[in-house]
Amino acid sequence: MLSYYDERAAEYEQAYIAGTGTSSISDRQVFISEAEVLAGVVGRFGHGHLVDLACGSGYWLRFYGPGCSRITMIDQSRKMLAECEAKIRQLDIANRCEVVQGDVLDYPFPAAAFDSALIGFLVSHLTEAQEHRLFETLRALLRPGATFLILDSAWTDLRARFNTKSGTQSRRLNNGDQFDVYKRYLDQGDIAGWSTRYGVDSHVEYFGRALFAVSGRFTA
Repeated sequence: MLSYYDERAAEYEQAYIAGTGTSSISDRQVFISEAEVLAGVVGRFGHGHLVDLACGSGYWLRFYGPGCSRITMIDQSRKMLAECEAKIRQLDIANRCEVVQGDVLDYPFPAAAFDSALIGFLVSHLTEAQEHRLFETLRALLRPGATFLILDSAWTDLRARFNTKSGTQSRRLNNGDQFDVYKRYLDQGDIAGWSTRYGVDSHVEYFGRALFAVSGRFTA
């Protein structure tokens, strides 16, 4: 997975802006329009000290950045983080940003240090056991009453025409190189189950034909 995202870094955002790349649904406009909706949700979300978990290329930074006093961005991929650093320079917000290389599920985050967390397109690459670890990590790093926002890939009738709900997918880069990655799409039942499994109060901000956004906080 890491080698795939290292090599995908420079072209990763094509899925959002052109509906190509990692996108599997043939109608490119689905991804373009739904990414715009998610950008609006992200723009209303960010506040305080935000941690961007598995931040990738930092695509969402320009939407949440203006509302945050501090920003921590973490990802395993050095090449993805290089894309983040370029965006930080472009936005002239280096004094508010920290970039960290590490595995979200194993990194020693300071306890109760963050006011908000963005988790973009990570959950769908996790097994159910890893998902449990992610929510444990979230609970530990967020301050009481803090909020999180999860963006990810929706399981819908349209998606089912192109993919299976979970399993290994073949992903091809623009140069033809091919990688196998694990993907597990989520439906609204999966999201509703987070409440009892992880003790969260969640709200579906958007659930489209390809993408979704869910905000939440821990209830205890």
